[in-house]
Amino acid sequence: MQSAVQDNVLGRPERRRDAVCIAALLLLWVAVWVPRLHGPIDLRWDASTYFVLGTSLAEGKGYRLLNEPGAIEAVQYPPLLPALVALHERALGTADYVVVGSRLRLCYFVLSGAYLLAAYFVLRSFLRPPPALAATAGTGLSFYAFLYPSDTLYAEIPFALITMLFLLCLRRRDRPGYGIAAGVHAAIAYLLRTAGITLLAVWVLDSLVRRRFRQATARAALALLPVLAWQSHVARVSGSAEYQRPAYPYQRADFYYSNVTYQQNSWLVDPFRPELGHTSPRELGERIGRNLLAIPRSIGESAWIAVASGPYLVDKLYHALGRRDAAPSSGEVLAVTGALITLLGAGALLGACLLVRRGEWLLPLFYGVSIAMITLTPWPSQFWRYLAPFAPLSFLFAIVALEATAARLARQPGWGRAAGAVVATVPLTVLLLVQAGAAAGYLRGLLPISYYAPDGTERQDRLLTYEPAWHALDPALEYVRRHAAATDVIATSVPHLAYLRTGKQSVLPPLESNPETAAEYLDAVPVSWLVLDDLGLPGFSERYAAPVVRRRPEDWRLVYTTPGTGARVYERVR
Repeated sequence: MQSAVQDNVLGRPERRRDAVCIAALLLLWVAVWVPRLHGPIDLRWDASTYFVLGTSLAEGKGYRLLNEPGAIEAVQYPPLLPALVALHERALGTADYVVVGSRLRLCYFVLSGAYLLAAYFVLRSFLRPPPALAATAGTGLSFYAFLYPSDTLYAEIPFALITMLFLLCLRRRDRPGYGIAAGVHAAIAYLLRTAGITLLAVWVLDSLVRRRFRQATARAALALLPVLAWQSHVARVSGSAEYQRPAYPYQRADFYYSNVTYQQNSWLVDPFRPELGHTSPRELGERIGRNLLAIPRSIGESAWIAVASGPYLVDKLYHALGRRDAAPSSGEVLAVTGALITLLGAGALLGACLLVRRGEWLLPLFYGVSIAMITLTPWPSQFWRYLAPFAPLSFLFAIVALEATAARLARQPGWGRAAGAVVATVPLTVLLLVQAGAAAGYLRGLLPISYYAPDGTERQDRLLTYEPAWHALDPALEYVRRHAAATDVIATSVPHLAYLRTGKQSVLPPLESNPETAAEYLDAVPVSWLVLDDLGLPGFSERYAAPVVRRRPEDWRLVYTTPGTGARVYERVR
């Protein structure tokens, strides 16, 4: 009894420190959300695809891409996030993307807060409260790992939350029910993102590593259930007559990423430049090698700051000091920023290895399996997204490496103790200060976006990132909405977003380097409206759509241009 009382007394200061750290974390969570709690969530790129699929589920039409001619069945994205959209639509009684998108923003506010709390408790298994808070705060201030994913209807934030809950359960696997709960979370993760298969694999490997072979067999059988459920759907659709005989020639082409399987799309050398062809086995090895070299930098950029943030921060610093003319060149700042980001990523990998040497293999195993999966993909520009849910682990491993270095230095006579204290505190402090500066800049500079009511009334709101090239598309798509016939089809770089904005069927322009062939493909849809943009990467409009107009100017009439921009609307000459 006395021992229990002593333990309770000794644990009180630690619990108080945890309470203070959690309170500070909640304040940070609210602070980064207050400027952006209003308006619809960002619905660009994959986000609009999830929304379209959710609407199909809510309307009882199955798992279909309603923007496509024929409303084809989807095989790219697992259905759990669209199901969340469908639940919101059914609860609100509307599929209006402004109304539902605004409620989804509040949903992501709650999910992101739960994610930070779960991440803190995972990190507390390895770190004292202050460094655990620092690592979680680094996650919450990261543009790629938190700010942007929580502002956008991507699967990253729900997936990150489920991942942290999975790790919490798996660390308590010897307690009744926690091992099963870990498996349930792994299944949920897989139905959110195909990358969730890594959680299922680690759940099984956990039993194998501990030589519990009967348990591993049972877990493997259970892990197959969500995989077989989704892959059976994919196989059924892929083998159907609808899939083999699409509504237009390129509807199921390998490059049409939202309409085909990951396997189909990822075997292209570059899915955004399909003319480069398919990847051979030898080229797959080269891809893996290139991706492995890119991993340290990708880890650092995903967890800390984007490379492009460096010049902005340095410019602000020199401006505050009144020495703007003395600022280094943008190229020099980018080089230094890239080196620091790569160093952070390398430090995280080193820290993971150090944990393995100490016998803590679970988190490094999960981290390693996830990175191995990422290196197989052909989208190095998207590595920040794939690594975003693992930012708390990246910070954890980097802190482990810093603390190991500090401990080694502290054993040196004389200056060692002071040097160790500097290494243990200064780098992490600098990382957080830089992140805070970058996050403050983003949150102060939210960018305008325009929405339009059915009567054409414009309403402006703001998003974390919505560059002028995107804002220029708002009135262009509104012009199409007002003037297109109900049966007209639009071709644009953002077909799912165009469908939400206009209510008209919308397709991706064919990623065909021969403009004559591309024109024939557009004729076969048939496309009535062609919306061009200057969004930059991945360059669909500039590289593939614009040459069609230049090749056949007699087929297209320019009917709208957003003033001062490259957003243009062409109507087919009938």
